[in-house]
Amino acid sequence: MEEIQGTEFVNLETGEKKIISSYRTVQQEKVYQEKKRREQSRKKSKAFTFSNMENAKEVIQMLTTMELGYFLVLQTYIDYSNNSLVKSTHNPTPMKRRDIGEVLGISNRSHVKKHIDNFLEKGLLIEKIIAVDGKEVSSFCIDERYHFKGKTDNQKVVKSFSEQIRRIYNTNLSKKSKKQPADMGFLYLILPYIHYHTNILCSNPFETNTQAIEALSIVDICRVTGLDKKNVQAKLNNLKWDGMTVFAKVIKGRKTHLKVNPFVFYRKDGEPDKLLQTDFLVKGK
Repeated sequence: MEEIQGTEFVNLETGEKKIISSYRTVQQEKVYQEKKRREQSRKKSKAFTFSNMENAKEVIQMLTTMELGYFLVLQTYIDYSNNSLVKSTHNPTPMKRRDIGEVLGISNRSHVKKHIDNFLEKGLLIEKIIAVDGKEVSSFCIDERYHFKGKTDNQKVVKSFSEQIRRIYNTNLSKKSKKQPADMGFLYLILPYIHYHTNILCSNPFETNTQAIEALSIVDICRVTGLDKKNVQAKLNNLKWDGMTVFAKVIKGRKTHLKVNPFVFYRKDGEPDKLLQTDFLVKGK
């Protein structure tokens, strides 16, 4: 076995000498911590859940636009192992009702109870007994038919990036906007229409021939979401976070189609397509 070489250091206060295998200067430690912070931030931004596109239509039929917004945010907190709602990836403690109210920005306990009971009644949330640190505890779990983590061979799913969804929600929530949950609900309404290869909103999202894509116009989006044109336009223009928009408009002559930001929703494996990223990363004037 190769002998480990060390370096002798002296404690300036006590005079004690120690041999250590490695060290960092104060400046090196600052650089290391910043690099570590960036890596953790990148990992966090890549965490996602799967949303079943076909089953999402069932949820849309059951909930109001505001309730859909709450449900979209809530599903970003599911645990990998059992789909239970947990406080965070690093703190997989099952959420209590007050925790759910906190992440949704609802301070009124009766309102929190009303929404949770509604999700339970409709089967979107399920109360289960799960094992945590060797103990059995009650937990709220989201039905895996709608949202889940893990591996899947099903291509009729959308990756929903948890951190970005939360940031979009919290960015607008800080503005005290009463319509904010409904804005997130709009994102839920468009889940079933995201095309696999292009992220274009279309009526045939499972079409493999890109020339056959039937892109949704603004009028079409009004029809599938049940919202008026002014409302739809406002959401398309105003939903953003950190200077990035959730939607991009592509104008071809007199026709316009829309793309969804791949850092929010994406269907393919791996990193979002570079050309698709460019639509949202390049800054125009």
